[in-house]
Amino acid sequence: MAATQDLLREVGYDQVTIVDIAARAKVGKQTVYRWWPSKAAIVTECVLEGMVDFTLITTSASGAPATDLAAWLEASHATIASPDAAPLLRALTAAAATDDDAAIRMAERFTGPLRDAIRDTLDEGIAAGQIRADADTAAIADLLLGSLMYAIQTRDDTAATRAPAVIDTILRGIATRPA
Repeated sequence: MAATQDLLREVGYDQVTIVDIAARAKVGKQTVYRWWPSKAAIVTECVLEGMVDFTLITTSASGAPATDLAAWLEASHATIASPDAAPLLRALTAAAATDDDAAIRMAERFTGPLRDAIRDTLDEGIAAGQIRADADTAAIADLLLGSLMYAIQTRDDTAATRAPAVIDTILRGIATRPA
């Protein structure tokens, strides 16, 4: 796993092979295949099972959903742009794009909990009368997570600077309107 982590950071997901992982770990490739059936499987486990010091950042509950979501999105952008986490998160999303098990595990351990936290924050805003009761919290969570996935995949360093505008645009569209 350490060999996988190092290689992902050095050369990226596309360039890593099982042969490279085995050579770096000083084991035969059969040993790697005994534990993981594919590159996607070892990458997924490497990223999701603690080889990466990546704590999910969830929203706080201050009672101001716009503020909470903006702080969450900015902190998330800072995390995904870090030199340690960025190549590993790109590798995880690449693995999830090509491997059903990786996609399921990513949803269970990463995007699912984030989506739930975003929806909880939005639900608090609905309960407080700050967000329209008919707001589709699942769609909004998908939009916010999509903005992060875009930044991960494209390596767009400017995406973080647009985080406040993303939040403002979305929340303005779902805010309650004065009568």
